[in-house]
Amino acid sequence: MGSRRKLLIIESPAKAKALKSYLGRDWTVTASMGHVRDLPLHRIGVAGDDFQPAYTILPEKRKTLTKLKKDAEGFETIFLAADPDREGEAICWHLAELLGNETRVFKRLRFNAVTRDAVTKAAAHPGSIDMNLVNAQQARRVMDRLVGYRISPYLWRTLGKGLSAGRVQTVALRLITDREAEIAAFRSTEYWQVTADFKQGDSLFTALLHRIGGKRADGSRFAPGTRGQVEEITPAIRTQSWTVTSVERLKKFRKPSPPFITSTLQAAGAGISMSPGTVMRNAQQLYEGVELDGESVGLITYMRTDSVRISPEAVDQCREVVGGIFGAGLLSPSPRRFRASGGSQDAHEAIRPTDMGRTPDSLAGRLEPGLLRLYTMIWNRFAATQMADAGIEETSVTFQGGEFVFLATGGRLTDPGFTLADPSQVRIPKPIAAAVTGKADLLDLRAEQKFTEPPARFGEASLVTEMKKKGIGRPSTYVAILSTLKKRGYIDLREKRLHPTDLGMRTVELLVGLFPNLFEVGFTAGMEQTLDMVAAGEMDYVSAVKSLAVPLEASLTHAMSKLPEVRRELTSQTDQTCPQCGKPLLDKWGRFGRFLACSGYPDCRYTRPVEGEATPENTLPVRACPDCGSPMTVRSGKFGAYLSCSSASCGKKSPMPTGVHCPLDGCSGELVTRRSQKGRTFFSCSRYPDCDFAMWNPPVDTTCPRCGFPIQEKRAKGVYCPRCKKKTDL
Repeated sequence: MGSRRKLLIIESPAKAKALKSYLGRDWTVTASMGHVRDLPLHRIGVAGDDFQPAYTILPEKRKTLTKLKKDAEGFETIFLAADPDREGEAICWHLAELLGNETRVFKRLRFNAVTRDAVTKAAAHPGSIDMNLVNAQQARRVMDRLVGYRISPYLWRTLGKGLSAGRVQTVALRLITDREAEIAAFRSTEYWQVTADFKQGDSLFTALLHRIGGKRADGSRFAPGTRGQVEEITPAIRTQSWTVTSVERLKKFRKPSPPFITSTLQAAGAGISMSPGTVMRNAQQLYEGVELDGESVGLITYMRTDSVRISPEAVDQCREVVGGIFGAGLLSPSPRRFRASGGSQDAHEAIRPTDMGRTPDSLAGRLEPGLLRLYTMIWNRFAATQMADAGIEETSVTFQGGEFVFLATGGRLTDPGFTLADPSQVRIPKPIAAAVTGKADLLDLRAEQKFTEPPARFGEASLVTEMKKKGIGRPSTYVAILSTLKKRGYIDLREKRLHPTDLGMRTVELLVGLFPNLFEVGFTAGMEQTLDMVAAGEMDYVSAVKSLAVPLEASLTHAMSKLPEVRRELTSQTDQTCPQCGKPLLDKWGRFGRFLACSGYPDCRYTRPVEGEATPENTLPVRACPDCGSPMTVRSGKFGAYLSCSSASCGKKSPMPTGVHCPLDGCSGELVTRRSQKGRTFFSCSRYPDCDFAMWNPPVDTTCPRCGFPIQEKRAKGVYCPRCKKKTDL
């Protein structure tokens, strides 16, 4: 083989075409398809006081490795170019271990963007594998394995098989369950919003009660705010003579936000209707390259980063392009730099376009709509970083009548600055009419009863933001953690909010009670900092793993001593008897939550879910099995409740009925609960595929008063008609 030939192994084949065109004919490019080896699946795979991992070839990668070995034949120097992060560094090290021989040399290529300039520069200045990054990845992997494989079996012995605990996963779940506990403990407080309409000349104002007798009325809230107090003051307010006593204008300037990092990009994705997982899939495609003018081009820099650093070259190009589009007068006086928050890794730049000259308008019609929306958001955010501050004039008009003071507020955007590129960053106050000190007239007065709201449940994006804020997890793990929590049945995503299941609540209660330090937010954040120290060469691998392994072992010893007691607490006697054999039923916990089980197990295997409060699932009349005529019983599985024939010899299963008839004319079916391929609950006709009626929201058995549609749908904010969208008060 010619000495000029070079072999490059990358992580994903999606980049291969672009890299071949950038590097030329002398380069052969092949892909490892991610990790080729890992810890063994069915044993812990970590041994000794030095926590040596015992890696095995992934079964699904054996053919890939055979091909890589064949591709490597004849090459004495092999270039490795997996993603520029800890996982990518570990992939390169594993490949070097598996493909190495006595004479072969491995060189590492790192590029933060899949562009011709970045790739050719990396090829001209190859480096070596960074063992500090490799050790940090190995330490994280081993820590996760120790927690998962030592504590998960404890869950199997107590709550049921198929469950799992995770070093970061369980702490993320704890954030969700702690928020649920806050909501349950919240006690709503009544308050009243007193609003007045005033007129001065041709100007109209809406103002809120602000002070009574010199004391604050808490702006929009009249406190303590009982109906009697409101009824007492409203007649007095109406009889006053009113005057505008002050008109205050305050000029404020807002600076643009830093460029995106992984967590802020995922959070912002909610504004363009993208889940964190969808954001990362689209960002991966934009990073690896899309086809433009016959060439594969990487449009954004690496998308797994928590650094807001920007290269000087990128700043200069951004200012040149933005100045050309919006005018030099709208640039910031000097180039803006941003400081990373504490605990952030600074290995990569922030997420930005690789070429600001590729404006969103120039890519319209050339990118898939989802990719274009995400690219536009990234381009706008980065453009805004080098633009002038936005100026907002806020105006307050004070109306006084006797001891009562009302306040009207508003404003206007005086200097658009960076909002011309990214208006989403600033909430512009509503306009307010011109006012001068002097007489005013009261036109109307309203008092509206309100109640304080509990804290909101996390959405997927807001949970990622909270994890970033508390130092839990890293950019590469956010989406995987959410996916695992859903797969294990610990959380449900309903109406875009994360609800912990009974199983999730019980799992956290059990694990936090037995392993209080391991699953404490501060301890987990400290472990992330420990891994950062390993990556920086400030701590060795063994010391890092030991900082987790020692408290883990002590906690496990304590937990095992409590196992009989925990089992007793999770099982309780009931006054019900088994319908099949007559023995007492036990209230137990399992993988899918609470259930009743026959005490005669294993001779009798009867089980059924615990009946809770009245729901459509357990208030339906008894139904006969369509196959054998035996009663159908409600059971609970991985995907929720379903009907199952009570006859052991039959085993017929059916989707959970809602008790609402299919609304289509001439259809005799009933709406049943189903799950989509992506795990989302929906409701469709039981006669599918003969009838294809379906709806996302739960059906309500009532007729729309506007259009007469025979069912309606229950949404978060009320009951609506699926046909005419009218809201109905039930």
